[in-house]
Amino acid sequence: MISPRQLRMLQTLWGFLCQRSQLDPKDREARLQWVAGAIGRPIASFRELSAGEANIALDAIQKQLPPEMTKRKRPSRRLAHFYGTSGRKGSDGLVVNLVDADTRRLLDGLLARLGWKSEQFDAFLHSAKSPVRSGAIRTLAEANRAIWALKGMLRRKESAGSDASELKRAG
Repeated sequence: MISPRQLRMLQTLWGFLCQRSQLDPKDREARLQWVAGAIGRPIASFRELSAGEANIALDAIQKQLPPEMTKRKRPSRRLAHFYGTSGRKGSDGLVVNLVDADTRRLLDGLLARLGWKSEQFDAFLHSAKSPVRSGAIRTLAEANRAIWALKGMLRRKESAGSDASELKRAG
């Protein structure tokens, strides 16, 4: 049987595919027909899928999406620990780690989701509301502060967007 995790992944990726393909994500028949075509047999519900069929369907959807939409977003446990302890004092004194390419990509992704250009981000870093005192991101500790600030803004932006859509539906 399909696992709960596979079911969530399948539904999430279907939503992404609908956004890219201008399909209605709530059209249940279209969803079932698409997955039935991918696995080679008709289905009446995702719950009928075996674990192997669910993997086939997931692979089929992922092939239709750009790689950046299907990549794992969370860092590994070791990398997350490294990010969290970067720039902190250890038993041997201060440890300073410079920003790496993965962190730059994460920052760029957050800026893209916010709709910010690099000039806008630079202005933010030099403003009074900046999470970093230097006005630039050179170390991993500074990058972490900026990442958390950007994530907070994104969370508020998405929350405000959902609140506005609820008001439109209610009004």
